[in-house]
Amino acid sequence: MVDAGAEPADAAASQTPGSWMFLSNHAHVLLCLAADPHQTLPVIAQKVGITTRAVQLILTDLIQGGYIERTKVGRRNHYRINPDGHLRHPLEAHHRIADLITAVGPATPDDARDASADGASTPPRRRRTG
Repeated sequence: MVDAGAEPADAAASQTPGSWMFLSNHAHVLLCLAADPHQTLPVIAQKVGITTRAVQLILTDLIQGGYIERTKVGRRNHYRINPDGHLRHPLEAHHRIADLITAVGPATPDDARDASADGASTPPRRRRTG
């Protein structure tokens, strides 16, 4: 069985030893879909830094958990996020998926479009208001 957290060799080599992140690969895949629900698995894999197979396994988890729905549009898949799904850990269970996306997702729809168009692997910066 493939580890859903497994990274391709080039992504693993680019990280420093002992590095860690606040969000899981499941959250990263979800945020990629929030930015562009029409993305292909290889594009998501490249952005997250994991294998395409790992993205498939994560999507299966998210679909089975009721966090996303997959529909076929022609030859491609379209993903719809369930914004009312709650985070799984007891410390965050009072938060919805929509809260996560609002907190750490793209700042605006334009930022999401720009990031997916240029293949940027870094998240867009939030715009200041006020």
